[in-house]
Amino acid sequence: MEIRINDNIRRLRKEKNLTQEALANMLSITPQSISKWERGEGYPDITMLPSLANCLGVSIDVLLGNDLIIAEERIQNYLSEYKRLTADDVTWPSAFAVAQNAYEEFSYDYRIMMLYVNALKIFHPANSEKEIERICKTVLQHCEDRALRTDASYFLCGFRNADDRMGFLKKYIEYGQDWNWFAVYPHDSEEGKIMMQHEILDKWWHLNMYIYTYGDLFNEDANRTVSHEEKIALIKKCERILAAVMDEGDYGEYTWYLGQYNEFLAREYAALGKTEETLYYFEKAVEGWIAYDTLPDEYTYKNILMTHRPYAKENIGQNFSSVKRYKAEVENNPDFDFVRNTEQYRKNYEKLCVLDQ
Repeated sequence: MEIRINDNIRRLRKEKNLTQEALANMLSITPQSISKWERGEGYPDITMLPSLANCLGVSIDVLLGNDLIIAEERIQNYLSEYKRLTADDVTWPSAFAVAQNAYEEFSYDYRIMMLYVNALKIFHPANSEKEIERICKTVLQHCEDRALRTDASYFLCGFRNADDRMGFLKKYIEYGQDWNWFAVYPHDSEEGKIMMQHEILDKWWHLNMYIYTYGDLFNEDANRTVSHEEKIALIKKCERILAAVMDEGDYGEYTWYLGQYNEFLAREYAALGKTEETLYYFEKAVEGWIAYDTLPDEYTYKNILMTHRPYAKENIGQNFSSVKRYKAEVENNPDFDFVRNTEQYRKNYEKLCVLDQ
């Protein structure tokens, strides 16, 4: 991490609400000298550092930026430790303590803010929703990092009821420029290609979430009255959107969405009592979740829109078994009772049982 003393002088002076003239008077030098330091065109003499640090109310270490280097090292350690702990079910309980300690020490850092939000979402302590909302709004209002802003949007949408999520998503679809969706990038540059990829994926994700919310596809809101037929149509629309972005057989980590779409379709057709469709999508859901749980450790997309987005399994949050979860989901849903004795159901259910061992 590169720290430049000119940036520190400017930052610390402004934090003390000092003008260049005021700081110059305190040091008995000219304002032009302060201006040159802050522009990086010159540096204070080493003998002046104690006086300069004293005027700015900091130690020489802080003035030289050593505190920021140490802080960055501690932040990176927190991020790495949290990632390590959440990758293993056994060590999950320790992860929340790490997130709490990180947030207490670096509550101003947006990366630590979102790490803490992630921990709040997973462990659900008292009043966590209010804290998630407060932190995510702060990130959306002030943070310029696109990935962190997208995470904040996701968490804000996730814990609200269907109608609230709909209003939130409408706002960001209508005012897409808040996400810099419509900025023009140099398409012939490497940066331009990467940014265009982010633009397309951001739009796909928000459209996808909009449809999920509109149809209440997670079945979270008992007051919603979207019919099974309407949900089926919306889920199939989600599939078409994904297919428009991805190449067939090149889904990588997005295999998760295929598993979920087919799981939802099997669920809705089961609720309607349609045997053929239920069994067809149940089989596709089983295949999808098996594919997700057995993703390669590393993968590079073939799609020209995705080649800049290779993934490693350790980075996609795959710290639980989708097969195990889906097996329990099907076992506890009485809507599937009418197909449990069919050969096709038993054959695919056995696949879940084998991988769940």
